[in-house]
Amino acid sequence: MSTIRKFMVAAAAAAIATALLPSSSFAKAHNAKELPCSFGQACTDKPDKISQATGWVTTKRCSYESHKLYADLFPCYRPGGACPVATCKSKK
Repeated sequence: MSTIRKFMVAAAAAAIATALLPSSSFAKAHNAKELPCSFGQACTDKPDKISQATGWVTTKRCSYESHKLYADLFPCYRPGGACPVATCKSKK
């Protein structure tokens, strides 16, 4: 019975120690490059004057291999409500 208590105390101490560590220490340990988008993510381009008049906007989706946004084959009709809500970030 005492070994179970020791195990529980050790697990609780580890959980508290992990919770008290600053989040920046985890960020430094995982030095991965941030991807521009995640697979399947969709967004719409900011509508220009023609798109505002007609309601059709260009949609983009993130690819699986390169994690880059590519334009969809068909535009989306924004007043219909089926377009992605997110607006694509402009490249600077």
